[in-house]
Amino acid sequence: MPSNIPADIYWYSLKNPKPSEGFFGELKTDVVVVGGGVAGLSCAQKLHEAGRTVVLLEKNFCGSGASGKSAGILTPDSEIELSELIKTYGEKKAKSIWNFSMSGIESICKNIEDHNISCDFQKQDSLYVANNASSFKYIKKEYEANMKLGYETMLYDKTKVKEVIGSESYAGAVRYSGSFSINAYMYCQGMKDVLNNSGVKIFEQTQVKHIKGNEISTVGGGHITANNIIVCTDGFLPNSGALKDEVYQIQTFLGITKPLTDETIKKIFPNDSLIVWDTDLIYNYFRLTGDKRLVIGGGDLMYTYTKKSKTHTKRFEKQFKNYMKNKFPSASLEIEYVWSGTLGVSKDLLPIAGTSKDNPSVFYVGAATGLSWASALGSYAAEHLLNNRNEFDKDFSPDRRFIIGGLLQSLLSTPATYALSHGIKKYL
Repeated sequence: MPSNIPADIYWYSLKNPKPSEGFFGELKTDVVVVGGGVAGLSCAQKLHEAGRTVVLLEKNFCGSGASGKSAGILTPDSEIELSELIKTYGEKKAKSIWNFSMSGIESICKNIEDHNISCDFQKQDSLYVANNASSFKYIKKEYEANMKLGYETMLYDKTKVKEVIGSESYAGAVRYSGSFSINAYMYCQGMKDVLNNSGVKIFEQTQVKHIKGNEISTVGGGHITANNIIVCTDGFLPNSGALKDEVYQIQTFLGITKPLTDETIKKIFPNDSLIVWDTDLIYNYFRLTGDKRLVIGGGDLMYTYTKKSKTHTKRFEKQFKNYMKNKFPSASLEIEYVWSGTLGVSKDLLPIAGTSKDNPSVFYVGAATGLSWASALGSYAAEHLLNNRNEFDKDFSPDRRFIIGGLLQSLLSTPATYALSHGIKKYL
């Protein structure tokens, strides 16, 4: 594995990244897409299929950012529940937004099937569990929201939940289908090959230095002129000088166990393998991989909103072990890898998408809280350019009104602003 590739991320051990050579020349094209994660690849695919010439630039390698380091969960219920959408937007708009996220899942699934991408693709129902009796009300609200809008769902009380998850600690759960899991790094690498073979020019190890008008300068002396530029860099948008108050990188941590025995798996999942997350503000989540490893994720207030990124810490290895031991005391597991990643978020947890105020040639996509959102947003950005798709422009605009505005943000500090905004949104 190249020396600059993190060795603590399990996904990279399955297929060593082999980045293409960086771009150093001069080029003209219809569209430049910046970012080689799910959003950028989705955007480039949609544009290319519409007949545009596309260049994709990635500063490291495709899948090196939030997408490729993620737990690989495909669910519309990423950071914001359906019940929250209904409360904020009403039933009609909530369903529209929910279906938008679901369209991202459908696009990823279609790509995997159409192009035979090997990425540990599994159908796994989602299970949202209540950590205690008082938080069961959030579970019930989510069940009622799904039923109200016509989505298939099941509600389990404390007695019934033990039939689907092998723990005495959960006070109930809501379950729904239509969710999947993948190795998202392998998916990005697979899509890179698909696009390369179809004629999209992809340059990895190419960092954008400056965007001015229709021109991009890259570190190392490259120069590209394009009619349009779409920046899909999620939480790294502020690093480019854009949306510094509207997008923030939070930290998330993931661990993965050594392969589990069938007996241990049965203790956690008595029947079906599920994608599970709980009702904590900074929630814990876990799922099973195709090679029988358990992926476990989470965080805490001290590290999730910190400005200082931690690449590896024993703190979360211990936290994950303790969580699983408390919930599943008879299940024996050993964590083999632990790593951190960053996730771009807005203050209301909906994504950011819009044209730059300073440069009408540039369209930004960020704060895509989950793979399904990233996929859908990449397509939305492309369709915005191709046919002026705009039904979510106001909802995703960086200029929309947030719970805590810019003045209070400057007084509180950005990390505190985002932590408070997310807490208020969840529990108000």
